[in-house]
Amino acid sequence: MNATTSKRPATRLLLSLLHRSRWSLAIATVACVVNGISSVSLVTLINSALTGTASDHRTLAWGFGALALLALGSRVLGGVVFAELSQGTMAKMREHISARVARAPFRQVETLGASRAQSIVTEDATNVSMLFFALPNIVMHGSIVLGCLAYLAWLSWPIFFLALSVVVVGSLGYRIGDNRALASLEAAGEAQDRLFAHFNALFSGAKELKLHRARASAFLTDTLGNEIDAVRHHRTRAFGAYAFGVGWIIFLFYAFLGLVVFAPATIVGVDPAVLAGYVIIFLFMLVPLDGLLNNVPTLNVAKVSLNRIEEMLAELDQQDQAEQDAATRDHFGDAGTLRLSALTHSYYREKEDSVFQLGPIDMELKRGEVTFLIGGNGSGKTTLAKLLVGLYAPEGGAITLDGKAVDDANRADFRQLFSAVFSDFHLFETLVGFGEANPELDERANALIAKLHLDHKVKIENGRFSTRDLSQGQRKRLALVVAYLEDRPFYLFDEWAADQDPLFKTVFYQELLPELAARGKAVLAITHDDRFFHLADRCLKLDSGRLVANEARPAAAPVV
Repeated sequence: MNATTSKRPATRLLLSLLHRSRWSLAIATVACVVNGISSVSLVTLINSALTGTASDHRTLAWGFGALALLALGSRVLGGVVFAELSQGTMAKMREHISARVARAPFRQVETLGASRAQSIVTEDATNVSMLFFALPNIVMHGSIVLGCLAYLAWLSWPIFFLALSVVVVGSLGYRIGDNRALASLEAAGEAQDRLFAHFNALFSGAKELKLHRARASAFLTDTLGNEIDAVRHHRTRAFGAYAFGVGWIIFLFYAFLGLVVFAPATIVGVDPAVLAGYVIIFLFMLVPLDGLLNNVPTLNVAKVSLNRIEEMLAELDQQDQAEQDAATRDHFGDAGTLRLSALTHSYYREKEDSVFQLGPIDMELKRGEVTFLIGGNGSGKTTLAKLLVGLYAPEGGAITLDGKAVDDANRADFRQLFSAVFSDFHLFETLVGFGEANPELDERANALIAKLHLDHKVKIENGRFSTRDLSQGQRKRLALVVAYLEDRPFYLFDEWAADQDPLFKTVFYQELLPELAARGKAVLAITHDDRFFHLADRCLKLDSGRLVANEARPAAAPVV
């Protein structure tokens, strides 16, 4: 994918947002231009008052008051509309990025990582939106500078060309600093991604840091501190380069002003008697020129952030965007038997610096049966589970449901057949996806919570958990409640009982799983609890990516 193609998604989105808000953008731009023109007109009016007769002052005063009100009104209007555009753009950017992440294949979402996505959705989307806070100042200050230059041209062509040459020379120097600043801003963005990862580690690793003072000190000082310092260093360098560029141009204007005031004879065709008018224009132009240049960094920060958004979106293809709202069982019919035939998949295992080969796998799941998947750590159980539920696309072999092949065209629908609780599950704060909250749903959920002995700690009110501040095992029980409410034909539990006390291990294996099977569900449980293996209808053992055992009703392990 070339650079031009990779930059299309976010740019197209930004242009679409601008087109959708074109009338607001036009009104705000016109208001800012009017502010610039009225501001320059105020200066010309003041110059006329200083050089004119006293009899004209009354008329000029009324004109001054009208122009001042016009400048005020246009500035406020432009600022308010641009602020609305800024917040609207940021919201739409975040919505679009979130939707693309949600639609992307699961493997790509895993590769992207939460830290980078959070950095882009928060910091970079905000930076792009700040473009609309800079635009009114750029348009207004730019209009004032151009108006002042036009007024200088009307007063004296030699003065105009001299001022224009100062602007050109100053801009060349500013451009050199601008290139260096852009490189520093890009480096700051990369450091910021790493910083977000360390911030996440600060919370997810809080227990380990509390238990090891030296580790906590080293993490805060070396790991987290170094990235904080890296972001600070790169951004300081970038804005320092901009500060130097602004200072260079302002210095040239001071030199120009000194030449006009202290050596007017060197400028051919300039009447020393009217130098006061030129000086007023020069001094007035310095403030908007400084404001104009100081807003350019905001544009460049937005440019760098837009590029980062584009790069991320280019990494996420949209093969899963055809998510269907219709019930999956209407698409696949009354699903009964799920079969994996010669299924293969490979992936890189960073810890071993090698590619792990899973399969070929031949297995089947039937509704009304409980299947256990056992095996050592690293044998490929969780990867096989992700292939089974359609989160990963297999590299070889086939998945069929009652003889119908599962492929890229229907995999998104196929996933809707499963309720799963993975070992790294996430528990949402509400019953998301169950429609509008209603008393009947709350009653069903609370009955399940009571069955799992959690009613003294949490309950459902208006589709929302009263608390999620629970132990890992208790949170898993709540995740099981959500899975029960989904009422899908296939259920997957990845080490669900690992965080449960002995009582709930027994309840899970002897009551909950058989109950699901009795309701016609196909259940696959990844487990290490060998004393319950005899309760399964089928027990599959995975070793180094291969199925080495496929036993029906394995013998009970002795109870120690």
